[in-house]
Amino acid sequence: MPTEQDIIVVSDLHMGDGGPRDNFSADHKERQFNLFLDFVEGRNAQIFILGDLFDFWQANVGKVLIRWMNLLDRLARMQAVYVVGNHDADFQDLVGTNLLAHPFFERMCGPFERVIGGRRFKFMHGHELDPFNWDGTPRWGRILSILAGIMEDRKGSPLLSAGGFTEKSLLKIARGFMWTWNNSVNIFEKSRLHEKPHSLEESLTPAQDPAKIKGILSLYHKNKIQEGYDYLVAGHTHAVGRFQDWYYNCGCWVGLRTHFLEILQEGTIHVCEWKKDRPVVMEKAGLSIEDTE
Repeated sequence: MPTEQDIIVVSDLHMGDGGPRDNFSADHKERQFNLFLDFVEGRNAQIFILGDLFDFWQANVGKVLIRWMNLLDRLARMQAVYVVGNHDADFQDLVGTNLLAHPFFERMCGPFERVIGGRRFKFMHGHELDPFNWDGTPRWGRILSILAGIMEDRKGSPLLSAGGFTEKSLLKIARGFMWTWNNSVNIFEKSRLHEKPHSLEESLTPAQDPAKIKGILSLYHKNKIQEGYDYLVAGHTHAVGRFQDWYYNCGCWVGLRTHFLEILQEGTIHVCEWKKDRPVVMEKAGLSIEDTE
């Protein structure tokens, strides 16, 4: 269906319950995001939220929804389109049902296409083509987030907040955890002594292990060829930017990062940052694979 409005695209806000595991709250993103929504409304643009709006890997679903009810009310009035991601995949089986009565969820969906400027755009979160994260089944990536959450409870604030731990630091912790796990399995289950260890790296998301971005890009390109669309717009990796002339990533709102995409009615795409209470078109809009590592 063609669009008659400019489109603003965001993803990966990872909103929690306001506690020590909640990056969005700890980094005071609520005010900035409301200012950002003022900008979207002032442009009379449509907003697409491409997954991981919430982080149910880190918090209770009910507490998260109650914490952000006012924001959901506003997004519902704006008729925001919301694609389910892997961190909020608890909603995946509720798409198309009336089990979530709030009007925001009336436009909750999976991947979809729009024709903009005569070109086919496919919008998705990005985990849908990740073989270890596509179906929302809890795996090591989610377990790692729970492990980090327990550490955050003791620390009293998020590990990955602005100025905090990096994803690489957390990955080192995860590998230590997995070493302990595999040794425990081998001790208590002798039949597994010579089996291949449980794979941590395969189960992590590209945001948790940026080295996976190359692999996920190859899967995206294969899907583009198979389905024949012109542009893929996604989140998931937290790596904002453009790759070649077909893939755009809207980045995230985690830590110091506050990125989004602007898609004009004729199909022009701008990679943007929300900076000092206003939008800024990034000078470096074309990221290469090497830039994302």
